[in-house]
Amino acid sequence: MLSSTRTKVLFITSKLQHYRLPIFNLISDNLNIDLTVIHSGNRIDDGNFKFKEIIVKETKVGPFSYHSDELIKYCKLSDVVVSMFYIQKLSLMRLLFFKSHFKLIYWGIGVKASQNSEFDSKSLINRIRFLVAKKSDAMLFYSDYAVNKYVNYGISGNKLFTIPNTVVVLDNRNIENVEQKKNIIFFGTMNKSKRIFDLLEAYRLCVLSGLENIPNLKIYGDGTDYNAVIEWVESNKLGHKIFVLGFIYDEMKKMLAFSEAIACISPGQAGLSVLTSFGYGVPFITHNNAITGGERLNIINDVNGKLFEHINELEEIINDITNNTKKYLEMGKNAQKFYYSQRNPTIMADSFINAVNYTLKNIR
Repeated sequence: MLSSTRTKVLFITSKLQHYRLPIFNLISDNLNIDLTVIHSGNRIDDGNFKFKEIIVKETKVGPFSYHSDELIKYCKLSDVVVSMFYIQKLSLMRLLFFKSHFKLIYWGIGVKASQNSEFDSKSLINRIRFLVAKKSDAMLFYSDYAVNKYVNYGISGNKLFTIPNTVVVLDNRNIENVEQKKNIIFFGTMNKSKRIFDLLEAYRLCVLSGLENIPNLKIYGDGTDYNAVIEWVESNKLGHKIFVLGFIYDEMKKMLAFSEAIACISPGQAGLSVLTSFGYGVPFITHNNAITGGERLNIINDVNGKLFEHINELEEIINDITNNTKKYLEMGKNAQKFYYSQRNPTIMADSFINAVNYTLKNIR
């Protein structure tokens, strides 16, 4: 039985993602926090959770949604409520009217970010975001970019915290694997936003140019374009160089796939695969304006990855990977150092805890 002296923290999200479980377990390791996670997906507790899991019904109406009144009941039983920062989820915005019962923190990207627009493109909704931030007790953002934006708008930096998005990876730093690195990889969902066919076309042109010793291209993923990618490879007779292998869920197999990679390329989108790639010591290559929740901001051009401006640069980059492999191996080392020094899971958990502690000290 948990001690009643522990701070009761309630985290609200739409779906409990598997990659978040290790982060929530780390938060729960803090002796002062009693964490409960509420979501509207399927129950996934496998007996290894260090936190409580509660399911609350969420109803969608067009672009909006709202939760059952149970949500408010659980919030009132908590000391601190941490909610995902989704403007269109009306019951989450409604929490602002119940702040006399608990401290309220919102957690999110903080700016516009979707598959249909550039990162932080102009939006009238920003005014609502800023208003919510002013009324909240604290805000958690994935990047310093959002923190600086809100400070410039006049919101106190004291209540704004950076919670750098990351994933847990297996530690392969003591494994000597330079000789195994022989592939270019794509890792993630195959859909139009990823622009995987641009990658395939650039690779095809490199093969046709007679580029010698070009690394194989291995595609790990699924999604709406999965079958179309297989058909493309077959129709272009590149099955001896391009391998469509499906998505990898097992972490050990994932580590082995990245251990053989010189670079990971996703032309149109840069999400959590950036952190996975960095954690396993592989540089990430994407468009400078790739769709992102902020993860692209971790990439330092020609240091731990590459950011290109025009899609026709991909052919040149594949040539460079082939002829200057050592440069990309060095970028991979830098990427892994960055992950462990600035994006490891403990940093993410500590940011959450620091924001909670701030709200408890900042008594209204």
